[in-house]
Amino acid sequence: MSEMWRRFLRHRLAVAGLGLILVLILFALAAPRVAPHDPIRQDLPRALAGPSAEFPLGTDEFGRCILSRILYGARLSLLVGVIATAIGAAVGILSGLAAGYFPRLDAPIMRVMDVLLAFPSILLAIAVVAALGPSLVNVMIAVGVRSIPSYARLARSMVLSLKELEFVQGATALGASHPRVLFRHILPNSVSPLLVFSSMQIATAILLAAILSFLGLGVQPPTPEWGKMVSDGRAYLMEAPHVSLFPGLAIFVAVMGFNCLGDGLRDALDPRVGRVAVE
Repeated sequence: MSEMWRRFLRHRLAVAGLGLILVLILFALAAPRVAPHDPIRQDLPRALAGPSAEFPLGTDEFGRCILSRILYGARLSLLVGVIATAIGAAVGILSGLAAGYFPRLDAPIMRVMDVLLAFPSILLAIAVVAALGPSLVNVMIAVGVRSIPSYARLARSMVLSLKELEFVQGATALGASHPRVLFRHILPNSVSPLLVFSSMQIATAILLAAILSFLGLGVQPPTPEWGKMVSDGRAYLMEAPHVSLFPGLAIFVAVMGFNCLGDGLRDALDPRVGRVAVE
C-alpha cells in the first residue's frame, strides 16, 4: 500500500487531478456558505453584467449570479457522476461476473450487452430520458445504463483470467460455493482495474449529464446545472460570452480532474509499472 501511494504521489497530473476534485467537492459542500448570492434569485436590471466585485463571474440573462449557480451546480454534477457510475458499476459488474463464471449465462448476457453497445452513448442516454421523462433521477438512470455494458465486459474479462488461476481452483476444490468464490476470491482481485475504470467513468458521466441538460433533457430550470447554463448562454455569445464560458470551464475542470486521477490510479495500482511518468 505504501509503495502504491509513493507511485501515485510521483504522478504530478494525478496529484493535480486529485486536488481539483477535492476543491470541487469542498466548494460543492460549502456552496450555501461561500456562494455570494441566491443562485435562483433574478435581478433583471443587472442581466448580462460582466464580472465585478459584487458578481465575480458576472450575471446571466436573468441577472442571476453565475458564480453562485456554478457552485450549486457542482453539487448536481458530482452527484450525477457518482450515482450514475454506481448504477452502471453495480449492474454491469454483477452481469459480468455471472457471464464469465457461468458458461451457460455467458452468451445471453453478453448478447444483451452487445445490443446496448451498438447504440452510441448519447443516443442511448437520450432514448432512456425520452422514455422516462426529463428529471435529475432519470438522468442518473440514463447515464448509468450507458455504462453497464462497459463494466460487464471488463468484469467478464477479469473473471475469465482469474478463474483459471490456482487459488481460485483450490477454493473450488475445497468445496467453496459459487458466491464465495466470486465475491471472496475473484471480485477482490478485480478491484484495481474496476476502480481505475470507475474514476474515468465519473468524468464521462458528468460530461454526458451536461450534454443531456444542454439539450433540455436533464435538470429543469431554475435549478442550476452546468450543461443547462452553457445552453442558456448560447444566444449571448457575442455580447456576453461569460454566460457560457465559465460553466463550460467548470465542466472542463471536473472532467480533467477525474481523468488525471484515473491515469494516476492506473499507474499506481499496476505492479508492472516500474517508473511513473512525472510530466
